[in-house]
Amino acid sequence: MRSPTLLNGISSTGTISRTTIAYDALKSSILTNQIKPGDYLSENQLAQSLGMSRTPIREAIKVLANEGLLEIHNGVGIFVKQVTIKEISDLFEVRALLECKALHTALNNITEKEIDDAIEEWTKLKNICEANQEIDLDYISDLDFKLHFLIVNRCENDFLKNVISGIRSKINRYQKISISARSNLKDTIDQHLELMYCMKKRDIQAISVILEEHIRLAALYIINRQNWATNAT
Repeated sequence: MRSPTLLNGISSTGTISRTTIAYDALKSSILTNQIKPGDYLSENQLAQSLGMSRTPIREAIKVLANEGLLEIHNGVGIFVKQVTIKEISDLFEVRALLECKALHTALNNITEKEIDDAIEEWTKLKNICEANQEIDLDYISDLDFKLHFLIVNRCENDFLKNVISGIRSKINRYQKISISARSNLKDTIDQHLELMYCMKKRDIQAISVILEEHIRLAALYIINRQNWATNAT
């Protein structure tokens, strides 16, 4: 079993409670995959890493367990909760429905320049990939987030935005796994460029088909990644 790496410089100064600091640090590490599903957590190591006593760590762990991110097994220890195939499938099914719906009004509010700028960024990545140069996966993940956020943010349905916002942290967590799980980054880049060229043409039907397939494939990449998802419900 792996223990998490040290959490980066979280200050315990100021008016924020130590429990809140511990909670924010732990949650961030889980959602950014610094701490991965199945990892064992040591209260002592976390307390030392964050420079605080075990009490706020313990309180933060209880909250995160209630949120479904951690599991507490009495007599065994604390573990980051495994991700199930059903959870991934359900989440990405909802995501596809919402983002495709968002497109119908977002497309009218996304400017030509924004699309051109996105195409330029992804084209640069494609050139780097074709030159067999190393690509920063975090950068690809950030660009992916930027594009999908643009689609949702420019839609005119505030309720839809709020729903997406509520599941955004989980989407971002799996998004990073999806990018790192893809064996052919060129296909990933080509998918995004195809989507943006259709956006440029304002072809809502073509975009909806491509976007839904793109999100479906992202879920499959995560599910098929070894040691990531389980069949448990």
